[in-house]
Amino acid sequence: MTYSLLVFLSRKPGTTPEQFRKYYADSHLPMVRQLTGSHFPILHTQRYVHRTETSGDGNTQRNPSTPATIFLGKQSDFDYDVVVTLEFKDAAAFNAHYEYVQQPDIAAKIVADEERFLDRSQTLTAVLGDIIEMRTT
Repeated sequence: MTYSLLVFLSRKPGTTPEQFRKYYADSHLPMVRQLTGSHFPILHTQRYVHRTETSGDGNTQRNPSTPATIFLGKQSDFDYDVVVTLEFKDAAAFNAHYEYVQQPDIAAKIVADEERFLDRSQTLTAVLGDIIEMRTT
């Protein structure tokens, strides 16, 4: 069974959703993949919160002109920008990855790059338990 993590990431103030997405996909991920090599997750999935441009009335401080498109809940429940799923072969593979990225020289490079586009104080991460999928055929 795979070992998966769920990560909620928020963009740095002053960064647009488009700038965030482009930097994450085109710069940060390739750099992390190169640094980690065989320790990179077997699957890295990004699910972005849908946002629309508005005049800024009635939205959150973090997203004054880019509210989330929501059906249930309130804007403040959706102030993050992307939900990332990291999947590793097993817990041992994750532990090897985590140990590797905690090496001072590797960690410093990752943190320095994250500071360019992430509000690191808002990052949340949890290990996923059972994953149940239901699909129509």
